[in-house]
Amino acid sequence: MTSIIFIFFLSLLSAFFLTPLVGKLARRLGIVDQPSSRKVHSVPIPRIGGIALFSAFFISLILFSLNKIMLRDMLEQEPRVPFFLVGALLIFGLGLWDDLRRLPSSVKFGGQVAVAALLYFGGFQIHAVSLPFVSAVQLGIFSLPITVFWFVLVINAINLIDGLDGLAAGISLFVSITMMVTCLANNRLLEALCFASLSGALLGFLRYNFNPASIFMGDCGSYFLGYVLAALSLLGSIKGQFATAMLIPVIALGIPLMDTLWAPVRRFILGRKMFQPDSGHLHHQLLRLGYSHRRAVLILYAVTIVLGFVAIVLVHAKDEMAALILLVIGTGAIFAGRFIGLKVFVGPGQFGGWLQEVGEASGLTYERRSFLNHQLAITEAAHFDELWEALCGAFAALDMDLAEVVLYSPPVVTSGWESQPDNGYGSDELQLNTITKTWRKEGLASPGWLNRKGLMKIEQPLLAQNDGQLCYYGLLVLVKDIQGSTASHFMLTRIEHLRRALVTALVKIQG
Repeated sequence: MTSIIFIFFLSLLSAFFLTPLVGKLARRLGIVDQPSSRKVHSVPIPRIGGIALFSAFFISLILFSLNKIMLRDMLEQEPRVPFFLVGALLIFGLGLWDDLRRLPSSVKFGGQVAVAALLYFGGFQIHAVSLPFVSAVQLGIFSLPITVFWFVLVINAINLIDGLDGLAAGISLFVSITMMVTCLANNRLLEALCFASLSGALLGFLRYNFNPASIFMGDCGSYFLGYVLAALSLLGSIKGQFATAMLIPVIALGIPLMDTLWAPVRRFILGRKMFQPDSGHLHHQLLRLGYSHRRAVLILYAVTIVLGFVAIVLVHAKDEMAALILLVIGTGAIFAGRFIGLKVFVGPGQFGGWLQEVGEASGLTYERRSFLNHQLAITEAAHFDELWEALCGAFAALDMDLAEVVLYSPPVVTSGWESQPDNGYGSDELQLNTITKTWRKEGLASPGWLNRKGLMKIEQPLLAQNDGQLCYYGLLVLVKDIQGSTASHFMLTRIEHLRRALVTALVKIQG
């Protein structure tokens, strides 16, 4: 225990004195984070504080090992240590390079995957997954992708929550303390010393990073923190089994992991690029709810501390108790998500509507599959009479009031989009031979009905491109009284499917 306390304070003092020096260097070199609409600070802040974290972590371990033969012996007996050191240098260098040059996301992601693969072949591996009531499942060939995913997930989790002063450093501090306690309880002294060193470095750094921050850790710091947490979690696991004990870092890192996994889903739902930065993270949601910068950070600190206690209890729980704890955590996460503003996406109505849209687009809903039969009948029609019969069925399925198909005979061939022919309704500029077929809903009033208000009228040209030329086959006209009956949510999508099927049939019939 004395060694743990000693290395903790050694790392703390190293970070405490190194951080302001790094800040001065960053200002002198112009390596600062400029204010923007996505960020909460209003003045330029040095953004390479990760250098102090990286240096304090290793300085304390090196100085301690010089005076303690015990640590040197443990390092020599652990064959994975050299790979850990190389990986730490590489991931830190990748983050620092990004802080200096702003790398493309593809380069950053590729670098993270490469470092994770290096660690895998260096012995940091997840071989099996075991949960309460479930026997261990051997991963086999999936061991490599699962291990790489673990590293990339934790690295980006810490990086994404680094959006408020002291948030990433504070959460990492509480996670490190949680891991240090559990490692001590399981006689994992080497890992406990490493977590103690990381905890001290984070506490010393927080002196300058907590709101109002005078320095940011930057990508070099967040990448390094995520890497160390992911690697030390595997270093202390038993035979690389992602068992209940490995759930400790998962639960303790609950906030950043949930935020990281939810972010691409949220962006996908909103039609944004899945890896494009946005202001929809958990800490942004708390700010929108009216909490101050500092209050939002303290709330997330409190949640992390609670999760840390839960993770420690989980280690000593039996399968039944562990399952109950996981159920409570999952339920709490759902309610917490709704409380902080995720109900915009996960509320029953919103989520159900989104699932309906996904089902419609993928062809899983009954309505979509039913209309697909009409599309097939149209495309398989062998002549005009059969085609018209299939079209009438589709018009009825769309609940149209009036439909008209004007066909050009023969099709008009042009060389560009700008020379679209007249629709055949009386222009003297271009005389076309047309065939007009009209369908009316049963019981529809006289033609004067078309003059009433509240009608939705859609005209779509029937055209196909062939060898750089456009062939115009005619015009599709659809009319619906939206006052009499509301339009289906997916009507426009199905009308487009109808147009495509009709063009396919016309190309086959008319050539």
